[in-house]
Amino acid sequence: MSTDQRKSAALHVCATYAIGFVLLVIALNTSGGVHTAFIIAGPVAVGLGAVAAMGRTLLVWRANSGWQIWQGASIFLLATTVVWVFGAVPALVS
Repeated sequence: MSTDQRKSAALHVCATYAIGFVLLVIALNTSGGVHTAFIIAGPVAVGLGAVAAMGRTLLVWRANSGWQIWQGASIFLLATTVVWVFGAVPALVS
């Protein structure tokens, strides 16, 4: 497993989280329909990051290089997406 793959996967996870948290901060500073849209946009952004990590896993696997780190990154982002969605549901219901 190369160091470049580790750095790329870590950067991808950090960038995905940064986008999700920016959307969350925007949601906390708005109200009404915009608030609801940004509450939903946070987990969607992290979910899209997970799907992108899965795509990267496939590409790196075909190149026969360190695909395990990308698989770990995608599973981590998927788990975070699920937790984030269930955390956002009470905010949407109330």
